[in-house]
Amino acid sequence: MRKVIVTVFVILLSGHAYAMSGTTKSGYAACVSEEYLDDFISFAVAKDYGSIQAYLDTQKCIELKQGLRVTVTDSPGMFGGKTGFVIKGIKLWTVREGLQYGN
Repeated sequence: MRKVIVTVFVILLSGHAYAMSGTTKSGYAACVSEEYLDDFISFAVAKDYGSIQAYLDTQKCIELKQGLRVTVTDSPGMFGGKTGFVIKGIKLWTVREGLQYGN
């Protein structure tokens, strides 16, 4: 019984949720890789608007529109700040708050 409880706990903390649905929120960015998302967040913190615009212009990152249905492939878990999702066959990454989960 103890092994079952530990196994369930580890699965819950792993942060992976397959085929979970979600909906995008406006006002957030999504990037084609975790690395680009990390860069984008760093640019925002530093108020480096030129670099933000360059990432948007080269489509390394995009601005999310409200209400697009997505499939969450990498859940942020309980403590994570980033989540991976797929929309129209394209894998993107955004911050946890960029999606509404379970819709």
